[in-house]
Amino acid sequence: MKRKHLFVISLVLAILCLSLQAKTRKGDRFLRDGRLAEAKGDWDTALQLYEQAYDEDPMDAGYMAVMRRGRFQTSQKHVDAGQKLRTTGQLEEALQEFQKALIADPSSAIALQEIKRVQDMLAAGTANVRPEDRGLTPAERIRRDSAERVESMMEPPALKPTNIVIPVLKMNNQPPRVLYDTVAKLAGVNVVFDSQYTPPTRNFNVDLTNTTAEQAFDYLATLTRTFWKAITPNTIFVAEDNVTKRRDYEDDVVKVFYVTNATSVQEFQEIATAIRTVAEIRRVFTYNAQRAMIVRDTVDKVALAEKLIHDLDKPKSEVVVDVIVMEANTKYTRDLAAAIASSGLSMPVTFTGGTTTATSAAGTAAAGSNSTTLNRLGRLSSNQFTTSLPGALLQALLTDNRTKVLNNPQLRASDGQKVSLKIGDRIPYATGSFQTNTAAALVSTQFNYADVGVNVDITPQVHSADEVTLHVEVTVSSVVERISIGGIEQPVIGQRSSIADIRLREGEVNILSGLSQTQDSTTITGLPGLVNIPVLGRLFGSEKKFVARGDMMIALIPHIVRTPDYTAENLRGIYAGTDQVVKINYAPKTNKAPSPAEPAPAAAPPAVIAPAAPIAAGGARASLVGPAAPAAAGSVITVTVQIDNVANVSSVSPLRIKYDAERLRLEDIVPGDLLTRGVVAPASVKDIRNDAGEASLTVTRPAGAAAVTGSGILATLTFRATGTGEAPVTISEIGLKDTQSAPINATTSPLGVQIR
Repeated sequence: MKRKHLFVISLVLAILCLSLQAKTRKGDRFLRDGRLAEAKGDWDTALQLYEQAYDEDPMDAGYMAVMRRGRFQTSQKHVDAGQKLRTTGQLEEALQEFQKALIADPSSAIALQEIKRVQDMLAAGTANVRPEDRGLTPAERIRRDSAERVESMMEPPALKPTNIVIPVLKMNNQPPRVLYDTVAKLAGVNVVFDSQYTPPTRNFNVDLTNTTAEQAFDYLATLTRTFWKAITPNTIFVAEDNVTKRRDYEDDVVKVFYVTNATSVQEFQEIATAIRTVAEIRRVFTYNAQRAMIVRDTVDKVALAEKLIHDLDKPKSEVVVDVIVMEANTKYTRDLAAAIASSGLSMPVTFTGGTTTATSAAGTAAAGSNSTTLNRLGRLSSNQFTTSLPGALLQALLTDNRTKVLNNPQLRASDGQKVSLKIGDRIPYATGSFQTNTAAALVSTQFNYADVGVNVDITPQVHSADEVTLHVEVTVSSVVERISIGGIEQPVIGQRSSIADIRLREGEVNILSGLSQTQDSTTITGLPGLVNIPVLGRLFGSEKKFVARGDMMIALIPHIVRTPDYTAENLRGIYAGTDQVVKINYAPKTNKAPSPAEPAPAAAPPAVIAPAAPIAAGGARASLVGPAAPAAAGSVITVTVQIDNVANVSSVSPLRIKYDAERLRLEDIVPGDLLTRGVVAPASVKDIRNDAGEASLTVTRPAGAAAVTGSGILATLTFRATGTGEAPVTISEIGLKDTQSAPINATTSPLGVQIR
């Protein structure tokens, strides 16, 4: 019965073992196939095989690890594919990929976020969305719009006049509005005045030659105590110059400056302090992490800050110092001893006592002790005493040690920065609390380390491209001896130091000397008195002689490898306005030479006007032509300036007319057709002074335009008759010039206007 039961139990156990072994072999096969699929990048198949292996044996940690890793990798693969599809605008396909990622790894938070994001995008619709924006999430669209807004932010408006240079402008006794309007017309810009601007009661005179439009407006602003600013490239705004108007109308600008060469926060803050102080900018914020400086103030103050940062943010000078340390040490030791008592005479006598035991009333004395009773003093003998005889010594020792050390390191340091060189060892020494009256001599001990050897500290200061000052601190130390303090040997360190400030040129060699040391000592040991006997004294003592010499020389050779590179632009001064108002002026931009203009088509020959008098050969004539019949009082009278027989005329600067101010009032003077041929509109400046009966006109053809030859009307004058009688009109000056600004001579004739 028992054998039958044992057989059944054995059979069951064998079946279970075979089943487990087969099951494990099947799981390993799934694992192997999954790894092959993983190597091919087929994570979906790999995950399926890993899960089958895990189902075969859920308790196997290896199956569980590869299954969890397969879930993560498979989910991440579908997430990446879905994000690419979403970026291209394929939202439905992207949603399917994200759902596959969530099925592969239900714990994937990124898959849940992407599913919700795509569902929101689908729910919002794509009817009003641009095709290129269909793949952007709402957050990405907001960030994109924000970036576009930042990129579209405009700089402060800059004036861009049509005519950069105004050749000549002379105006007398004119109000500010007329002055600004005249300069604006010549420059090709518009003027807008403050609605509350009240012009002064007096008028002003202006005389400008070859000035830019900005310089002309600045001149008028200084003259009339106003200020102007550009509100568009072709429009300026003019207001009264006072604190209130500037606070109301002056534009502010915000700019971020990056100080890239500051090596410490202190240097960066010093630059910021200079900006606040010199440019008088109150709103300056520094961001030390990126060495950034945020500035907000008027356009001119921020421009001045930019100039200062450009000049101050320079790389520091750098110096490479070749250090040559040459050291030669010599140690000589001689030890001679030939003595009976080399360490002195020491003969102690010791009583050993008797060998018998004596009994007395006081007690018993032990045999062999160093004490005895008084009644035995008379029986003491010499064999009861012992002593030590001095020994003899013969010793001769000679030591000669010579050492040479050469170190040639190279140090590189920035201007004002300290650099150190240490050659030697670090010697430990103990610090702490000592107690000698307890069982433990040392209660608390900490160990520190001292640098022993040659320590060189150098701080350079670069003066120019070929001179530098070195602050040098040299310390030479060594362990002289060791002493015991509280049971611990402590080193005694000897030091030699030198501190110097030396100014050297590029490549100049400087040698630091004075670091030599000589030690000469003689030690005599022996019997007092006897050791001092000549010759024989050597038998009663020893002599030790020690000679040590150390010579050290340090050579320093500086090489300047970088300088701040100050340019002429950094060193020149700039105009910065007044104490109350910061104003920056800019030089006119130089344009490239224009391409040669095509020759203007030949103008139709002008109508020939018969001269009133014969014309001299090769000469030009200017005449005034008025109405043939007398004009009525109060009527408008037109007078033209006729030029005949002129050659290569390019400008008239100026044309001055004098007239009877009591009978005529000049309302306008404009250029005629002579200097406008072949061009759109020449630059012209007029000045009318009816109180003095004078007027002037300047007309200049554009640069590159061909000169004019022939006859025609130079100017047209419009008068209004204010009186009766004959009113004379004459040409007081006519400055005809050719393309090289050479004068052209011309004769003139007066005109008498009849008024009834």
